[in-house]
Amino acid sequence: MPSGSALTRSLFDKPIPVNGLIAGLTSWLGLSQLLLWRFLDVMPLWAYCLATGAIIALIWAGIRRVPDAPMAAIRPVPVGTFLLCLCVALILLMLGGEGRFFYSNVDWQIRDAVLRDMSINPWPFVYTARGFHDVLRAHIGMYFIPALAWKAWGQTAADIALLLQNSVLLGILLALASSLLPDRKARWIGLGTFLCFGGLDILGQLIAHRELAEHLEFWPFVVQYSSNITLLFWVPHHALIGWMGVALYLMHREGRISLGQFLAPLPLGALWSPLALIGLLPFAAMAGLGTIYRKQLRLSDIALPVISTLLALPSLLYLGAANQDVGIRPFPLDLLLWFLFQIIEVLPWLVPIGVIAWSVRRNRALVIVIATCLLLMPLVQIGYSADFAMRASVPPLALLMFLVIEALIGHNPAHRETRKWLISVLALASFTGAFEIARAFRYPSAAMGQCSFMKAWDANFGDYPKVTYLAPLSELPEPIRPDDPHPVSAKEPAQCWPQEWHRPSGL
Repeated sequence: MPSGSALTRSLFDKPIPVNGLIAGLTSWLGLSQLLLWRFLDVMPLWAYCLATGAIIALIWAGIRRVPDAPMAAIRPVPVGTFLLCLCVALILLMLGGEGRFFYSNVDWQIRDAVLRDMSINPWPFVYTARGFHDVLRAHIGMYFIPALAWKAWGQTAADIALLLQNSVLLGILLALASSLLPDRKARWIGLGTFLCFGGLDILGQLIAHRELAEHLEFWPFVVQYSSNITLLFWVPHHALIGWMGVALYLMHREGRISLGQFLAPLPLGALWSPLALIGLLPFAAMAGLGTIYRKQLRLSDIALPVISTLLALPSLLYLGAANQDVGIRPFPLDLLLWFLFQIIEVLPWLVPIGVIAWSVRRNRALVIVIATCLLLMPLVQIGYSADFAMRASVPPLALLMFLVIEALIGHNPAHRETRKWLISVLALASFTGAFEIARAFRYPSAAMGQCSFMKAWDANFGDYPKVTYLAPLSELPEPIRPDDPHPVSAKEPAQCWPQEWHRPSGL
């Protein structure tokens, strides 16, 4: 009879197929689509049945092995590795304020208010504070399950549900990424790089302001490329969708999943982060053109994303409603500041990775597309702030990080000095995330506010219009327009939060 330790090792070594993990992501994002329909109360029962069948079809197609995938590329995730990834995800998101164990950054004032409104009001509902009916129209996919938990068991249940949901999704993505690395040492290097990766913001702060701040990344004040820790602490929904797309792209690039399996989950993620999806488009185009060039295009490569897009069509209509004031335009960024921004945020990584790519004749096209994205994104504006550059940059930055990991675990003696440079850059970049983590321990956790989104927005974002989160009911397309929504009272409490919510310096 095997000993207890032997049984434990045996359990931890059991493999989890990566396609099963992808199926979990697809099913969760598909569920978000159905919950949007219920949130708006616009679909008949037969539509839910049809959509459920479509989600099952996507899951079934996603778990099938690519016929010509090389056996060497099919590396499952051991149970022990998956559990470690879940623990890392849980710790990081707790430190970011989810679950209310630690300090939450001020962006959570808005997210808390959205979650509260979705929880305490009957679905569907409209705001009345502006004198007409406004629908909450935003990327609200992250809030559905926590809002239902609140409705059933109260606010604490919602906080825990949000933490667990995002931890599981992040854990799956970390596990998928680990399966792309060849051995345990490489996976530990990959995890360390993930935790430290970002720009040299500490240098930017010292150059631009000659002093440090609690939040280092807004040293230019008008644009930002976020570190991985910052993304998790401030905007986890954008991070999760951007990283999901990158993980799927890399697995397709390695031959582990087909083009259709890569593309199918992407439209379902728009309800979580449309901007991260925009950042994925160049790499989806690369994958598609590569598949066509290799003459490997299958009917399923077209059918799966078409099914997924049809399933996501109501959410795409919802996100696109009343967006005439959002628009896309050149961002008025001073060219000297743009050049300094690239020197601090991008070039310390991009130059050595480009040198390696050219010397080994691998990843050249990928590096060119990454460079083009990261050089041009600060010059584009969607909405009224720098959100496009901050969130659409998630995929190219994550791909750049993966190339850094590949360089660090490589054994080519000709790249020894380049690896030393990358380690030095990584050490300087780690200050950004370290400052974010330090703030989690410096300030108390924040209590849930008592205001609706309408008043919570004005606390820290009153200089910006609310059009990115609201749409007049009359401007919603007819197929997704609620017939008899519940009106939310315009009456608000005098004070949203029972105590001061610290706003870090540097914003």
